[in-house]
Amino acid sequence: MALEHSLDTPSISDRAAARNVVAWLREGGDLIVSGERGSVIVPRSISQAVVALIEAYAEGVTPVVASAEAEVSTQRAAEILNLSRPTVVKLLDRGRIPFTTPGTHRRVRLTDLMAFKAALERDRREALDRLSALGQAAIERAREQGRLTDEMI
Repeated sequence: MALEHSLDTPSISDRAAARNVVAWLREGGDLIVSGERGSVIVPRSISQAVVALIEAYAEGVTPVVASAEAEVSTQRAAEILNLSRPTVVKLLDRGRIPFTTPGTHRRVRLTDLMAFKAALERDRREALDRLSALGQAAIERAREQGRLTDEMI
C-alpha cells in the first residue's frame, strides 16, 4: 500500500515555530508525543527523520511524506520536479529516471524521483557557482585592463 501525504504550504508563523522545534531537537531536546493515555518520548532515530521533515517545512518547502516504495504518475512527477509532463516523459524515455509500466501508464518510484531531483538541484547549484566565478573573473580582468571601475558597478 502506497502512502503519500503532502502538507499545506507553511505560513510564516508556522515556519518560525518549526525553526524553534528544529533548534530544540538539534540541541538534544526530546520529541514527546502525548495524549489521553499519557506521554512517550520518541526514539532519537525516529525524531531525526521528523527533524528533516520539520526543517523542510521551516524553509517554506512543502514536505511530502511517503512510503519508500510509493509510485507516482508522470503528472505528479512533473509537479514534484517543477517541470512539464512532456519533459518528464522524455527524461524517462532517455533512461534518466527509472520507471515501471504496470499496464498502460508509467509509474515512477518516489525514491528514484527524489534522487533525480537532488542530483538536478546539485547540478544547477554547481552550474550557478561556475557562472558566478566566470563573472567575477571577467570583472577582475576588466579592472586590470582599466576598462572597469568600482563606480561602474
